[in-house]
Amino acid sequence: MLSNRRLPRVLAFFALIVVIAAGCRVQIETKIDVGLDGKGTITQGIGFDDAALKRVGDPARALRADDLVKAGWVVDAASKEGDLTWIRVHHSFATPEEGTALLAQLSGPDGPYRDMLIKRSDGLLSTSVKVTGQIDTTAGLQMFGDEQLATTLGGDASGGLLAKIEAEEKAPPASMVDLDLVVTAGGSTKTYNASFTDTDTQKVKVSSSKDKFFEILGTIFVLLLAGLTAIVIGLRYRKRRLRTRRLMHSRGRRW
Repeated sequence: MLSNRRLPRVLAFFALIVVIAAGCRVQIETKIDVGLDGKGTITQGIGFDDAALKRVGDPARALRADDLVKAGWVVDAASKEGDLTWIRVHHSFATPEEGTALLAQLSGPDGPYRDMLIKRSDGLLSTSVKVTGQIDTTAGLQMFGDEQLATTLGGDASGGLLAKIEAEEKAPPASMVDLDLVVTAGGSTKTYNASFTDTDTQKVKVSSSKDKFFEILGTIFVLLLAGLTAIVIGLRYRKRRLRTRRLMHSRGRRW
């Protein structure tokens, strides 16, 4: 199992490699999809253009797909969507608690997703599911760095990569990477857009509920109908027995 900080470093470091190789914009997308039953899927993707793909080579190798598979993630085949080629990994979960643990593994304590929580409530009158947390990209791309690498190379938290990118592209690296979070909870979907140049955090809150009133009403109706049917059958059976008894009693008196 990968540590909580391992996975986000892999994805973001690959984003930096793409920027260096092609000087293009990089799109990082996270999707959280949870149903009212508490089951769902978390999908992490990264998209890049043809030039980046050509220079980077095998994206699955760059993403260290073997490590992701060992952690239980499924690596999807690359797919071309518009001008970008997307590489995605996904992981399903069976309970809200399992989904919350996966989100912690995905982002880690210093990643862009903080205090992410998937919660489900199944009451007498309604069932609800909710995803809450916050997006914090105020630390910029430094959050994906490696302190040990920085110490070794004498650079910043990215080992000097951020300064190199800015010098070559004449633009802050943080402005080249965008982050989208798409949350679907039950029947509600909301998309959050963030940049690593943001100075404020964003609160995440998506919820959906299902009213059980009509379901309960329907169940009561079915039970009442079944009860009335049983009563009618019982009365008919009783009436038939009484008629049979009267008929037998009448015949007995004749003889």
